[in-house]
Amino acid sequence: MALFGERDLVVAGASSLVAAAALSAALFWGSTSDARTTPLVAAVAQSSGEVKLRPAQTLGWTGANRGADVFDGDAIFIPPGAEATIRFLDGTELSLDERSLVVIEKPRSGVRSVTLRQGSFSGRAGSEGLTLTTPNGSATLEAQTEARVELTGKELEVSVKKGTAQVKGSSGSARSVTGGQRVSAAQNGTNELAAWTVELTAPEAQARFAYRSEPAPVTLSWQGDVPKGARVQIARDRLFAFLTKEIPALNGTATVKEPARGVTWWRVVDVDGNPLSEARRFTCSEDVAPVLMFPRNGDVLLVPPGSEIAFSWTPLAGQSRYRLEISPSQGFEPVTATEEVQGSSVRLKVSLNEATWYWRVRTSDESGAGAPSSPMRFRVIHKGIPEAPELLNPEIEVTP
Repeated sequence: MALFGERDLVVAGASSLVAAAALSAALFWGSTSDARTTPLVAAVAQSSGEVKLRPAQTLGWTGANRGADVFDGDAIFIPPGAEATIRFLDGTELSLDERSLVVIEKPRSGVRSVTLRQGSFSGRAGSEGLTLTTPNGSATLEAQTEARVELTGKELEVSVKKGTAQVKGSSGSARSVTGGQRVSAAQNGTNELAAWTVELTAPEAQARFAYRSEPAPVTLSWQGDVPKGARVQIARDRLFAFLTKEIPALNGTATVKEPARGVTWWRVVDVDGNPLSEARRFTCSEDVAPVLMFPRNGDVLLVPPGSEIAFSWTPLAGQSRYRLEISPSQGFEPVTATEEVQGSSVRLKVSLNEATWYWRVRTSDESGAGAPSSPMRFRVIHKGIPEAPELLNPEIEVTP
């Protein structure tokens, strides 16, 4: 498959993408069914912000919420302030940072292949390994290898955390990189980079913190050779172009008392601003609940045994998996029925007695369930309520 050209980068980087979608509407709708005949290879396991997906052989971009299918040839773009984790059927997992653009290529010699056009990611190769191509070089990660990959200027930087990778520039031979080593690749070959002198210990990379009204304080910690004058930099972007705070780094720990909503980046630098550690990000995402739509509060539903009940609620941005719960108690103790739902509606065949029931919905992912919606009450009847009798002679005689 041909790699993206500069035109694609411009289209992907556009904040609204409306113009590109309008120009290509006919092509997109005319070829989507053909594109979906390519193999299903992955799904969006986690996402925040307006993550975009472009099916193979099209120019139109669509939203890619959590749970969205990914096929061979698809492209994925992560706008500023967003993030996404892509999980492949072979176990490969890529955690994509903001401003990243990747293309899912067809396997090469049975090995999953991905093209990184811009940006960065942290990933783990699956059972067969991972082949990575970029404009500045390539890398082959052996099975179960964990690494961070970043395109910076005209260089590809690969940091291996576990396992082994073969990194190659546009010219020259490949260099073997093992756990703890860092290598840069460019047009003229590869260069070994010095290991980080400071190790970030908490929170873990790509940590997510849910909040209800305001984000809770986040404690940062690190260890290693921290020179005098070193400090912790905190920023909203991975390039640290817009710093929000700097904290002295001598104590090995610091607390961000009022973390920003969304993605925050942090690292340790020396007195001159040179990085001493890798850069990590954590995300503070609001734990909001869906709004229930149907059944409405107080509805009476005719549900003969064996029939279905339709439930619907408002979808949340970046969410596609929900948990529906039904209980005879407003406090949901006990929960009679639970259903994991893809999307914001479902027709559920559930055996409910003639009684008053309560239902609620919350988001659902691997980290657990989100905040529940306010419950709604509905009544189930198995047979229709007979109509009131009609008086044949409505005249009433009154005897004085």
